[in-house]
Amino acid sequence: MGSIGRGSILDVSETSVEYVVHSLCCIPSSARFTAVGSSPKGGGVLSVYSLNGRELDESGSATTSKSLRCSTFDVCDMSERVLCCGDFSGNLSFWDVETLTAISDTKAHSDMINCIDGGGLGSSNILTGSRDGEVKLWDRRTMDKPTVRMLPDHTSLRRDCWSVSHGGADSHIVSAGFDNGDVKVFDFRNMKILWETSVTRGVSSLRFCNLAGDLFLAAGTVLGKMYLWKVNSPTETVTQIQLDKSTIWDTQQLSADNKTLVTGMGSGALCVVIPDEKSMNCALNHQVSEPPVSCLASSPDKPGLLITSSFDNKIRLLYYTGL
Repeated sequence: MGSIGRGSILDVSETSVEYVVHSLCCIPSSARFTAVGSSPKGGGVLSVYSLNGRELDESGSATTSKSLRCSTFDVCDMSERVLCCGDFSGNLSFWDVETLTAISDTKAHSDMINCIDGGGLGSSNILTGSRDGEVKLWDRRTMDKPTVRMLPDHTSLRRDCWSVSHGGADSHIVSAGFDNGDVKVFDFRNMKILWETSVTRGVSSLRFCNLAGDLFLAAGTVLGKMYLWKVNSPTETVTQIQLDKSTIWDTQQLSADNKTLVTGMGSGALCVVIPDEKSMNCALNHQVSEPPVSCLASSPDKPGLLITSSFDNKIRLLYYTGL
């Protein structure tokens, strides 16, 4: 258990898996979660887990021909539980997690889909970023072609898109982070880049958050730094903090109405970050594992509940008490 100043993180349960986990998601209005990744034989795995007493039990699993890289539930209604997944070959698929059957499949990119985000529960927007250098916005209702396609002009080198974030169901703002440190914020309603900057090295995580009624963007990098910008005036309010000596693998909001972020880091720790309009501070650092915490999910229904996976092939359930 880790504790510094504000709350603590409790270790609730853990389980070992026989595949590499690339993405975790909490199932809406449920005490279960999903894990997707790569099997030892090179195919994909989608598993559903639930907490049974103090034990994490796998309640079902499905396999795919291609490894699954990323996933989100932020494209479905509360009445359904549809998981959207991107795979190593650029395919975008939709899964019914109750029956663990594929509903549909679309060739979305020419190479691996590294990252995905949705507009929120009830939204039909899907944002994808790929190794092919393109960022695409999709409407789940019409998957024959993307609603918006964002890519460099023919004279520019295509960079690997590592991270994306959607501003939410009522927002027309999306962002993308690339392997060379570029951060781009797009207004897809007016079809233009709002602003762009570079943080020198690869952008490994992105997350929009609301602070005092304004939209902010938090970016984590492979050098362990986190940056914060006010979306409407990025040059005036940029701040940064050194959280780790290596990669910030993932960043999540601990709850939709709370101004608290949590990051999974290359040191194997979780860091609870409290941002405001002018600064950030690490309120809590909790060591989870020796290898990096490569995946992270927070529960929208139970604020403070966290699921992590690490390169030791373990999935862990934790709880933050400081909300």
